[in-house]
Amino acid sequence: MNKEGTEKVYLKRLEIQGFKSFADKTNLEFNPGITLVVGPNGSGKSNIADAIRWVLGEQSVKSLRGGKMEDVIFAGSDKRRPLGMSEVSLTIDNSSGIFPLEFNEVTVTRRLYRSGESDYLINRVPCRLKDVHELFMDTGVGREGFSIIGQGKVDEILSAKPEERRGLLEEAAGIVKYRHRKREAVRKLEDTEASLIRLSDIISELSQQEEPLAEQARIASIYQQYKEELDSLEIGLLIDEAQNAQNRLELLKNDINQEERECEALTSRFHGLQAQEEEQKLKLQQKEEDVARFQEKVYQENILLEKYEGEKKLSAERLSSLDREELALERELALVTENAACLLEEISRHQKEGEQLKVNLQLAKTSLKEFENLIHQEYSRHLKDSADLETLKTEHFESLQEETKINNEIAGAKQQIAGLERQWEQLKSKKEMLYREKLEVAAKVTELKRSLSENQETLAQLEKEFKAHEERLKRETVLHQELLQQNRCLMDEKNNILSRRKVLIEMERDGQGYAQGVRELLQASHHHQLKGILGTVAQLIIVPKAYETAIEEVLGGSLQFIVTEDDQCAQEAIHYLKNKDKGRATFLPLNTIKGSKPNDLLPQGKGIIGRASELVSFDKKFAGIIEYLLGRVFLVEDLPTAVKKAKETGFKYRMVTLDGQLVNAGGSLTGGSVKANQTGILSRKRHIEELAGKAAVLEDKITLGQEQEGKKEKLLQSLQVDIEGCKQRMQECSLKDVELKNRLARWEGEIQRLVRELESLKWQHEETREEKAQLQKKILSLEEEKGILREKTAVYQAKIQELQERIKNTQQEQLSKNEQLSQLRVQVATCEEKLSVHQKEEQQYIQQLRNLEQQKAGKEQELTFLKEKRQELLNTQRTLEEEQGKVQVALKELEMKLSALRIEKQNIQDILLEVGQELKQLQSKIKEKEDKIHQWQVQQSKIETALEAAVRRLTEQFSLEFHQAKHKGAQIQERRKTLQRINELKEEINALGSVNLAAIEEYARLKERLEFLTHQVRDMLEAKERLEQVIREMDQIMTRRFKETFVQVDTAFQEVFRQLFGGGRAQLILNSPENILETGVEIIAQPPGKKTQSLSLLSGGERALTAIALLLAILKVKPSPFCVLDEIEAALDEANVARFAQFLREFAETTQFIVISHRKGTMEVADVLYGVTMEETGVSRLLSVKLADVRREAS
Repeated sequence: MNKEGTEKVYLKRLEIQGFKSFADKTNLEFNPGITLVVGPNGSGKSNIADAIRWVLGEQSVKSLRGGKMEDVIFAGSDKRRPLGMSEVSLTIDNSSGIFPLEFNEVTVTRRLYRSGESDYLINRVPCRLKDVHELFMDTGVGREGFSIIGQGKVDEILSAKPEERRGLLEEAAGIVKYRHRKREAVRKLEDTEASLIRLSDIISELSQQEEPLAEQARIASIYQQYKEELDSLEIGLLIDEAQNAQNRLELLKNDINQEERECEALTSRFHGLQAQEEEQKLKLQQKEEDVARFQEKVYQENILLEKYEGEKKLSAERLSSLDREELALERELALVTENAACLLEEISRHQKEGEQLKVNLQLAKTSLKEFENLIHQEYSRHLKDSADLETLKTEHFESLQEETKINNEIAGAKQQIAGLERQWEQLKSKKEMLYREKLEVAAKVTELKRSLSENQETLAQLEKEFKAHEERLKRETVLHQELLQQNRCLMDEKNNILSRRKVLIEMERDGQGYAQGVRELLQASHHHQLKGILGTVAQLIIVPKAYETAIEEVLGGSLQFIVTEDDQCAQEAIHYLKNKDKGRATFLPLNTIKGSKPNDLLPQGKGIIGRASELVSFDKKFAGIIEYLLGRVFLVEDLPTAVKKAKETGFKYRMVTLDGQLVNAGGSLTGGSVKANQTGILSRKRHIEELAGKAAVLEDKITLGQEQEGKKEKLLQSLQVDIEGCKQRMQECSLKDVELKNRLARWEGEIQRLVRELESLKWQHEETREEKAQLQKKILSLEEEKGILREKTAVYQAKIQELQERIKNTQQEQLSKNEQLSQLRVQVATCEEKLSVHQKEEQQYIQQLRNLEQQKAGKEQELTFLKEKRQELLNTQRTLEEEQGKVQVALKELEMKLSALRIEKQNIQDILLEVGQELKQLQSKIKEKEDKIHQWQVQQSKIETALEAAVRRLTEQFSLEFHQAKHKGAQIQERRKTLQRINELKEEINALGSVNLAAIEEYARLKERLEFLTHQVRDMLEAKERLEQVIREMDQIMTRRFKETFVQVDTAFQEVFRQLFGGGRAQLILNSPENILETGVEIIAQPPGKKTQSLSLLSGGERALTAIALLLAILKVKPSPFCVLDEIEAALDEANVARFAQFLREFAETTQFIVISHRKGTMEVADVLYGVTMEETGVSRLLSVKLADVRREAS
């Protein structure tokens, strides 16, 4: 092949850097033929196969012989640091166009960084892992194909289940890509079917809503007509009221203006009289001031006259008083002189007593000083005794510590002795155990000899068991397949139910079936964008299944009404919808909706099931809401009963039948067919629970089936294990003789070991005895030291007790002397206090003497002053008598002028009286006018209020200005008939019941959505049909190709098997030929000279050679561009290795081989030899030799 040089090279180059042990950049150039990689164990040669597998997209860390993907990056060595990236590039020749790329060479590169990031490249262009897989799909090249075959692949063929073994044939048949495409198509088909189920449920839900919503839209339309007429009439009434009020206001304003003009004229006259009155009051005030001024002058003259008279009397009294004072002073002066003489004698006596007190104080201080010195000396002795006591206590404590230390040493020595005694006992026990063990070994030798004779009998029995287990395995395998099929059917049924339940849950979560506005609000509440949304009416009530149709029909659109905590929450929700432009919704605030039970005649009798509000379940806080919606609705058995009972109650209540026919309040009827098998928003929750129950039942059945399946699998495994066990035990019987002899030799060696251990125990026993004697001597020495310390401690205790007694006596004496000291200090303080008091009294006497001398001098001066004052008073009396005569003449003139002024004042007061009377009359007339004006103004205010109320109602109720309302209101001819028509319209509106005004818009959207969904269903059904056609076509292609390939591989396998084994026969068998796409592949082999057996009964070498034969047969049918073989011939003997190598040589004509091996026979057929060494620890290096060139040179 190499001589011709015409063979095309498929795998050209492998570049490795940082991958596992290849730290440095390493290039492997591949040539046609066989390239062999050799090297000692642990050198890293298998890392080359791992590198090829990795660059082709292998994701299994286990297949790469690692724990995590980062393990493929060079981890460092003693001399090298770890690398941060691993990179492998594989270059493949594409001149034959095996790959769908317009390049003669295709280079696939894979990189991995320690951060976990990875890159894939094709011809240095970044791509996805999926692109790499698709590039090699059905080419025989790839991580799952047969281009890389290691010992693990051989083991996989040997141990795999038949269904798993068919994967090799699928790769050879080139149907892997079809199976992958079919899997994608099936997944799309399942998604399409799930979408169809979902759309069908949605259409069913929407269709069920269509008829009720159409009825609601019709009622809403009638309501709007009534409402428009009602609004027009009410606007006309308000306009009429406003215009009447305007006319009355004009007339009233004219009357008020006339009265105001007359009132102004009277007020002007009133003000003129007030000015005249003020002028006369001013004159009167001036006259009163003149009268007061002259009265004041007369009063002052009288006061002056009285003053002179009083001063004369006072002067006479003072003269009399001066005489009395002069006599008293003379007496006081004599008394002061006598008291001063007495004080002089007292001061002299007091000074003598003070001298005696000073002497007594000095004696007391001397006694106190002497006693304090005595106490100080005794206290010094007490301090010395205390210090001595503390010293003794310290020495005593140290002695106790030393004694404790010795006690601890004695206890430690005793513990060591006890430990030695335990050790001695243990040695004794061990010695006895060794003697027993020696006897047991001898018994085992006897037992081993007996076992040899029983070995042949066991072998014959095992052959019988093997045949019985093999027959039972075949029967149980058939039963197991039937159980698997049954469980798959149950699983499919459960998945369909869960899929439908999932669709219903998604519809419930997404608000399917609800109007747009309701869905938006529920989602906003779920995301906490709105507060106070408690849910829809449908979500808040639980309806028995029998009543669902009736309740859904009677509530209709009311099921979508949203219940809120209060009207404020409802207003916020309305603003939210308005701002978001997300449709409309109807709200039922808990604080405003107050439903009440009907108090009048209730329908009773046969056919009445009950009041609707009492037949549903709900939280008691929603009682008002439910009464509002269903309080006047009664559930009856059939339509005739409903009509009859409605007539009996005067059509005051709504009647609904079990099948959804309605008799409305007022007498209208609603009915017809109701579509069956539809899931409404009210029954959706029940359907979800029912489906969950069905799924749980199926789950129990599946679990039971799986348990049975598991038991059956365990049984099959147990049978397989039993078969393998029988075979294993048969092989073990032939080796048992050698094993028994080896065990006998080991037990004899064990006896020698036991003898040596007994000698060692004897020596340890003697050593323990000597150590115990030394410890006992140490304990006696420590006991002697302990006795000496105890005597020393007793002496310390006696001295301490003596000092403590002396200190106690000293403290008691100090207490007694302290009391005496206190008494002396009190005596000194008493003397000092008496002397201080005596000195203060002496000073007081001296001060009193000084005061008496001052009093005497003062009284003498005062007596001289009194005599001078008496003469002054006599002169003043004469002057006062002269002035009194002058005042009496002036007083007579003033009284004459005062009389004339009083007459003028009286004249002015008469004029003021007349003016005041006229002012009162004018004031009364003005008050009458003002009261009348006020009454008319109040009337005007009421009319204006009524006018404003009418205009405000127009604005608030109808959002119209007054001028706009004139053109929209009806013309009012007769007010009574208009009011009667308004009442009729309100009764008609009330008879309609709760009206969903959004129903018209919702109905239009519903129709549009139904048309859209129906179109989607048609599209999906067409897509489903196309997918099913594609799957059928791919099944046909895969069936045809697999059958053709199976026949070819089976033929090639039989031929290769005979060549490798030198005879015999082998065959591939399909275990389910009726199911060609899922059938497993069994391998039957009969080596030369043996019976036909399954793989599990062959020897290790035969099994490996059979697996190699199958791989070579596949390569023969579908040659791979290249093939990597990683030590697959390791289990073969030399003769089989030679046959294997010869086959490699033959196959190398069409397939390029990269072989990793250490067998000599394989090396002999290689064209290029690479050697992998590890000169540096942990780092692999590569050497290459072209053996073909060497052979040519040798020849």
